[in-house]
Amino acid sequence: MADNADRGKTLYIDYSKCIGCETCEAVCAFLYDAPRIVMIRTVDGLMAPLYCKHCEQAHCMKVCARGALMRDRDGAVVLQPMLCRGCESRNCVLACPYAAFFATDQGVTVRKCDMCASRRDVGLGPACAEMCPCGAIMYVDREMIDTLETDEARAARDRVMAHVRPPSRKREQGEG
Repeated sequence: MADNADRGKTLYIDYSKCIGCETCEAVCAFLYDAPRIVMIRTVDGLMAPLYCKHCEQAHCMKVCARGALMRDRDGAVVLQPMLCRGCESRNCVLACPYAAFFATDQGVTVRKCDMCASRRDVGLGPACAEMCPCGAIMYVDREMIDTLETDEARAARDRVMAHVRPPSRKREQGEG
């Protein structure tokens, strides 16, 4: 289904609307025992959730030697726990530009968002999107993201990404 992923739905977070309340993390932890969306605090004090964007060209899927990452019928990148067990490389963690994989000390070595696959199976949306009190998390068609993004949303996302993947000193100084 990878070639149909662009027609699927995904999560979109407008970080400019996020109030850092941690509702998304709490509801995810309630449903799954361990959250698959995790709040961070950036160096400038912004609270922001890290989550899987279910990329169209998912690097995590490309580097998984065990084939534990697959697309479901809706285009979400989901982890197959039985295939993930025993992996020691955790290349998926390194490959994800959004820091959306979280190491565990349980049988499965990592966890990640699957856009509430079990809820989607019964016609519900991802719990984080349904519970977000400020409407910052949305479950949308991929094609809608460009129309949802505002200058404020892009600036807020850039601040979060600078915290997640800080620019190298060379790039900051214009050396490369």
